[in-house]
Amino acid sequence: MRRVALLDYGKLELQTDCAGIDSLRSGMVKVDVHACAICGSDIALYRGQRSLADERYFGHEFSGVVVDAGNGANGIRNGMRVASELNRTCGQCWNCLNGLANYCKSMNEALLPGGFSEETFVLNTPEYSFISPIADTIDFETASMLEPTNCAYRIARQANITPGSNILIFGLGTMGLITAMILKTMGASHIIGIERSQPRLKKVRSLDLIETIDRNDSDWLEQVREMSSKQGVDVVIEATGAVPVLRDAFDAVRPGGKVVIASVYHDAAGDLTLLPIMRKELTLIGAKGPYPHRKSDGTSAPAEILVRLQKELKKLITVYEFKDALQAFDDMMSGSAIKAVVRFK
Repeated sequence: MRRVALLDYGKLELQTDCAGIDSLRSGMVKVDVHACAICGSDIALYRGQRSLADERYFGHEFSGVVVDAGNGANGIRNGMRVASELNRTCGQCWNCLNGLANYCKSMNEALLPGGFSEETFVLNTPEYSFISPIADTIDFETASMLEPTNCAYRIARQANITPGSNILIFGLGTMGLITAMILKTMGASHIIGIERSQPRLKKVRSLDLIETIDRNDSDWLEQVREMSSKQGVDVVIEATGAVPVLRDAFDAVRPGGKVVIASVYHDAAGDLTLLPIMRKELTLIGAKGPYPHRKSDGTSAPAEILVRLQKELKKLITVYEFKDALQAFDDMMSGSAIKAVVRFK
């Protein structure tokens, strides 16, 4: 069995002769992993911004084929094409009962050893599942985008826009761009993306997915107002992970507007000025994905979105063979790849 192993902070290794995982754990299914995408949280773990002692899995954005369905909960069967996402939660714990189903369980309980391994266990019971079937019309590399699509859908839902809203998205990585795609389908009239990284900005502009502004421009705020309204945008999505960008968000949003925090911050707020929250009567709301977005028939809403947006999602992906997985991580960290996907099969 092959795996991309994180041995220590800043130390990755390609392992090609790992022992397979044979003993199926209670409530879990075994998946033959075909592709796994690199998430920003994987990069944070690599950089030491998250604790290796606290996380027992590596890689959570994956797709593949079920080779042992265990007890077959939720209709999961051997041979089924699946991808990872939070699909089902218990509905009985304090978090679920208070509308926080995304906090029902830790992914440490859901994945072992994770998607950067050719085989992984995934929790799938009537009470909790981190896996969904995928359509035959979508390839495994694109299917690895199901979990980030789920997270982006949570961001879009938290924005709670009305048709005709003007949106500004800080940070044109995977989360920012998929959120833009989803908000467009929800009726946003104008979506603007703003980015500081020149390699990332060049890449996004070549894809022709979203109008963009270079944050390095001294008149960036004037550009935003010219493209939306002189009062500012209705909703700001902050998806950079950089605390100082909140100041820009407060400047760009209109009075009475909303700022959706989609970032994982690793630094303190420092000298951030908070007065605009009161002066502009702003609404600030967090968006922590993944979340169990199920339709009334019990199937996954993000899985349906994935199929509908697959042409656009493919533009975000750079596929790397397993032998080039270390390069995939380098390219994600440099910004030359928006979403790097490691292919195992």
